[in-house]
Amino acid sequence: MTIDRRTLIRRSCLTAAALAARPRWAAAGFFRNPREARASTPTDTILVIVDMNGGNDGLNTVVPFSDPTYVAARPRIALAGPQLLPLEGGLGLHPSLSRLHDHLGSGRLAIVQGVGYPTPDMSHFVSDDIWEKATLQPQTLSTGWLGRALDLLYAQDADALHSVSVSGDVPALRGDRVTTPVADGSFTYPQYDPPQTDALRALLEAGGAPNRDYVAHVGRLALADSDVLGAAAAAYTSSIVYPDGPFAGGLRSIAGMIFADAGPRMYFIVQGGYDSHSNQLGDHASLLLELDGSLDAFYRDLVEHGQDQRVVILTYSEFGRRVDDNASGGTDHGTAGPMFVLGSKVRGGLYGQPPSLRDLDGDGNLKFSTDFRQVYASILANWIDTDPVPVLYDRFPTIPFL
Repeated sequence: MTIDRRTLIRRSCLTAAALAARPRWAAAGFFRNPREARASTPTDTILVIVDMNGGNDGLNTVVPFSDPTYVAARPRIALAGPQLLPLEGGLGLHPSLSRLHDHLGSGRLAIVQGVGYPTPDMSHFVSDDIWEKATLQPQTLSTGWLGRALDLLYAQDADALHSVSVSGDVPALRGDRVTTPVADGSFTYPQYDPPQTDALRALLEAGGAPNRDYVAHVGRLALADSDVLGAAAAAYTSSIVYPDGPFAGGLRSIAGMIFADAGPRMYFIVQGGYDSHSNQLGDHASLLLELDGSLDAFYRDLVEHGQDQRVVILTYSEFGRRVDDNASGGTDHGTAGPMFVLGSKVRGGLYGQPPSLRDLDGDGNLKFSTDFRQVYASILANWIDTDPVPVLYDRFPTIPFL
């Protein structure tokens, strides 16, 4: 995996002004070998976040097929009962999710229904920011909910390897203390091409010694991470065959890091493509089939290596879709949708209320029944073992899926 140079440059730029004061790491042992302290032990719990990016159509994932309003609103894309995998209460699961349906039946999958937030925003960028920063005013925060949790957990050991993103620099993992490597590809540290080299040189020359020290510090962490993660990849073996594609490949890489006990307790991965404005039936079925096969392979890999008791997988999407389909056989940006929680320690079943198709908001969209921060609070309190209030800046009821 390649440690993304954008992370190094972004961290340097954001902190340059603050470095005029005494850097936080100067008193914390800047010259010790970075990443030498392992972030976790074999008994620590691990969270894997899957971002179903683009806005997954919740109504065609957990399908209210018995509701005539659903059928009438979607003449082009409604799924019929006989196609679906049976759930309770007149609901059915999309036929592409057969393996997840098996996990549901075995008590390892929880489906939280009708998840959203007040005054929903239809912009991908704004709604992404809301979910990742866990606030309805994302412009007021530079940190994400996972980053804040890591800062609380590891305030005295911020330089150890606590988290990894295999899908770029994500706001959810940004903290004030803990830094998260961004990894993709071959686990090797990149050679800078001239534009990046020039940008770094200009930054260093403008900022003086504090910037040079900080960039050197982050660079040393990135090099150390590259060694740790590369060793984990080299040591990984498994009999589990994953589906083809970058999403399954990213999960396979995460599995290797977990089995090597490389340290991270949080991993982030994106499966994109859910912005289904047209030709939704086939595209959505393919995406959910990829999700289903990849998550199942990852879970079976955890079982094979005796790590399934430590790991929970949480999926989310920045919003759902509108109730009505459109003339292009797709759906436009909407609101509430389901979240999946998968793992051997999960209390499986359906949680929350499915959104009503008759009681819509003023824009004709679904009203949420579960605030997404309730799900986060449940994960923080009952899996990560940290107080949700300083992370979420408020107290939210938890849900007993763990």
